[in-house]
Amino acid sequence: MRQQIVRILLVLVSCFTLTLYAQTQVGNLQISQPTVRTTTPGHMMSSAYLVIDNKGSTPDRLLSVSYSRAKEVQIHEMKMDGDKMMMRQMTALEIPANGSVELKSGGYHLMVMGLQEPIIEGAAVKMTLQFEKAGKVEISFQTKSMAGMKMH
Repeated sequence: MRQQIVRILLVLVSCFTLTLYAQTQVGNLQISQPTVRTTTPGHMMSSAYLVIDNKGSTPDRLLSVSYSRAKEVQIHEMKMDGDKMMMRQMTALEIPANGSVELKSGGYHLMVMGLQEPIIEGAAVKMTLQFEKAGKVEISFQTKSMAGMKMH
């Protein structure tokens, strides 16, 4: 009986944790699917992804992202220029009114650089996003190994 109760509690906690990762609301913005890649041995950088939906009638902008255990987090864009893959740092990312932006591998994404420690599976990774209108919001990112993430 006691083991059964513990199992039920673990399932409920897991469901609650997944719900926390599912979406966060800040102002008119809804943030969902926050994931960060685990690091590979010897590498002290990672990449992070999420979806930002703007339910408002005016655009907003993601101005910066910070993570207390990294030197910096940069907003990047990756795109093809002819047959060359180009990546550049952006000063801000526009979130269109009544629109959505997906940060994903092969497109817009966050580069987490100068990590003080590796990002491992199951680690607590909380980053702070600063928006021009919606303000600051702390987001819990779910860790995923590179093997478990799709490349676009």
